[in-house]
Amino acid sequence: LLGPFGWHGSNRIVALLCLDCAFIGIAMFPSRRKKQEETENHDNEEERKEEYYLHLLCNFPFILLILANFLNAMATYISYSYLPSIAGQSSLSSADASFFIYVVGVSNTVGRIISGWLSDFKCTTAQGLTTMTAATACVLTYLLPSDQPYWCMLLLTTVFGFIISSGPTLCIPLILDLIGIHQLNTVFGILIFVRVSAALLGTSAVGIILVHWSPNLSLPFDMASFLFGVSTFIQILILCFSKKIHAKRAVYSVL
Repeated sequence: LLGPFGWHGSNRIVALLCLDCAFIGIAMFPSRRKKQEETENHDNEEERKEEYYLHLLCNFPFILLILANFLNAMATYISYSYLPSIAGQSSLSSADASFFIYVVGVSNTVGRIISGWLSDFKCTTAQGLTTMTAATACVLTYLLPSDQPYWCMLLLTTVFGFIISSGPTLCIPLILDLIGIHQLNTVFGILIFVRVSAALLGTSAVGIILVHWSPNLSLPFDMASFLFGVSTFIQILILCFSKKIHAKRAVYSVL
């Protein structure tokens, strides 16, 4: 797809394929019997949902998790969207600039597999891996706009794609550590909505800044580096809270 359509056209085609999933989901409506059973238990479920949502709003680690994911996703998509532009500014051809998107995609796929594999070890935690990768991404996004040779730029983009894979991959282990398995689908859906909203808002806001205030293409990467840094600080706070949560669960299990 990159050859005939370019990376902009390829992203639009992938977006249309994702939109098809929404239409397929609309066609998956429940049966009549299921609707009758749902109406009978509707009142009790609504009361339980209200109590659960109030509990989530008062859950400080969950609020921190939402904020960290919002900043992480915003920084990720800002860097990803403006990577070909910064490569073109470094006197590289459009084909080489588009190739960096391909490199990020491949290394990201490998990183998702490895980050999920690493999170299964007893000596590692999903929260610890997410914190380390966010800190590393903060440094990488700061180095990307610097004037680098082609091989160094290729190495940085490869490591960048590998590092940012842990954010969406380790969402479910993070939810299980902080919230538990109950209402996993609801909490995961909230995080996905937050990450998608961050992707739309981040790239649009940076585009407006570049058009109206500063045309410097290193600005998006400076902003992304700052966002990754703030996300790292929030992840450290979540790591401290998760240790307290695990300690309380250990006490309750003994009792």
